[in-house]
Amino acid sequence: MAVGATCILDTAFGTGAGFLRAWQACVPTQQPSAQLHYVGLMEVDQWESTLSFFLPATHEEMANPSPTAAASYTAPANLNAGRPTKAERDAPTRHVLALGQALHALAAAGPPAPGFYRLLFDQGRVLLTLCIGPRDASLAQLAMKADQIVADAKQAWTANQLHKLKAVARRGTTLVWAGSSETGCASPALDDSLWKPHKDGALVFDPTWALRNSRAGTVRTFEKPGRCTVIGSGISGALVARTLALRGWQVTVLEQQGHAAGGASGLPAGLVSASGSSPADPLFALSRSAYHLTRHALQTMLAQGEDWDEGGALRPLSPGERQGKNPKANAASVQSAPRLAGASAPSPWQALALWLKPKAWIQACLSSPGVSLRPNMAVHSIGYAAGQWQALDVRGQVLAQSELMVLCNAMDAARLLGGNSEIQAQAHPLSPAAWRALAQMHPVYGSISSGPAAGLPHRPALPVQGQGHFLPALPSAQGLQWLTGAGFESDDSATDAACHQTNLSRVAHLVPGLTASLQAQFQSGQLGLWRGQRCVSHDRLPLVGPASSGGENGLWMCLALGARGLTFAALCAELLAARLMDEPLPLPKRLARLLDVQRL
Repeated sequence: MAVGATCILDTAFGTGAGFLRAWQACVPTQQPSAQLHYVGLMEVDQWESTLSFFLPATHEEMANPSPTAAASYTAPANLNAGRPTKAERDAPTRHVLALGQALHALAAAGPPAPGFYRLLFDQGRVLLTLCIGPRDASLAQLAMKADQIVADAKQAWTANQLHKLKAVARRGTTLVWAGSSETGCASPALDDSLWKPHKDGALVFDPTWALRNSRAGTVRTFEKPGRCTVIGSGISGALVARTLALRGWQVTVLEQQGHAAGGASGLPAGLVSASGSSPADPLFALSRSAYHLTRHALQTMLAQGEDWDEGGALRPLSPGERQGKNPKANAASVQSAPRLAGASAPSPWQALALWLKPKAWIQACLSSPGVSLRPNMAVHSIGYAAGQWQALDVRGQVLAQSELMVLCNAMDAARLLGGNSEIQAQAHPLSPAAWRALAQMHPVYGSISSGPAAGLPHRPALPVQGQGHFLPALPSAQGLQWLTGAGFESDDSATDAACHQTNLSRVAHLVPGLTASLQAQFQSGQLGLWRGQRCVSHDRLPLVGPASSGGENGLWMCLALGARGLTFAALCAELLAARLMDEPLPLPKRLARLLDVQRL
């Protein structure tokens, strides 16, 4: 982990008192790399009691919570069982408000599903990873090394759970049994050959034998930030650049076109949503973690209602399916209607969905301190010399060089690396798994049709998602516009007219009442069309991680985000940065492996 960073594991997050105290006590310094990483464990059945400490400001909001309302929250009166400490009483109100808003956002559709949820505060210098689910499962899936462990003495601990605490400790890690002095509970007994008494009643992890090298991890990490070159300024490259810059890296982003987001990320707008219907489906947990991280980032970076907006999405009724009653769905439609200026369609409501203008987000990321965008920089090849990666133009001139390079240039990454014997000779070889992953990437093509939304009859109040999606009314320079599209075609041979008809045929299923009106706009030449190519992997999951099996050469990738690029970009960037800097992962280990470049 970076010099100056602090990592704390709290096995009983409770009301967030420990997090608020740590945030107050470990206010990051002006050093860009100084961060607080706080990992909190919470059982599913504790969620409601935690949320009750962060109440909406008015009785009306308490009685009728809305997932679209930007409610304010009152500070908890008693963060610690009726006896707040001085640190809690003095905690800045903004900390309490920020935490309360983030927790209520996680509960927009009811208690969040078991999983890991990462939230960023203080411009990304305070990172909270909330692990919701059984303690055994959360401890088993943690990938971290803690500086301090705060363990709950009021709950029973099994020998297996105590053993797992050892797995997240490094030599010098301190352990505090919280609650033992208040309740008179005896602290669980620990192996005194591992844990030694420390000041203030704490214990310190100090085994009497040398620790095995395997505890250091399997990937080379950086103890301090340096210089990084990111190739590609789409949604992947922009999020990677910002995420690394927040950790103190000086990032140069090279873009071959004259502006950012010239590829698939240049679409006018898209839908970010949680996928998967069963918790057994890895996409279920992955997309929920990704959705909440994305939403949290957008709330702090972009103008809501102009560059993005939430409120969920509607889903077409399946054959024979009846519309169920959903008070929150009705509340969402009512709250969204003034902005979207339409009538609600009688369809099931999905809470975890929002629309987003990618170019606005990309621009905000590339404007972050520490990030420098260099357009019109076509990288012809890359080289490795004296521990530095070099991006070279067609004449062999160096465009940028740095100890770390991240490829975020979709299909072009395979061209830069394919058959590059010089890289293989000078740098540590790329792993066979990485070669196979690159060889199996392939392009898919899609398009988006758009048209004027003002006065359009039977327009739904919220986006509709099914086979494709329909965004009913997005603000633009031309006034309100509707957008529809998707597509996963293997070639780009279709004419513009055929693309329009394919997109409109999807609308006929999503919102049947709009078919005639949209066809009339098409016939009168009012529709606009955007076409693009997306990069997908063999299993349609992103490729994130080092190009070599151990990351020795400092060449990393964040590729193949495919059709879920807007949803997954922030999570993939956090995963890449966490692995690079030896930080707690934002995902359970089993899910992080599913995104690893080396998974083949």
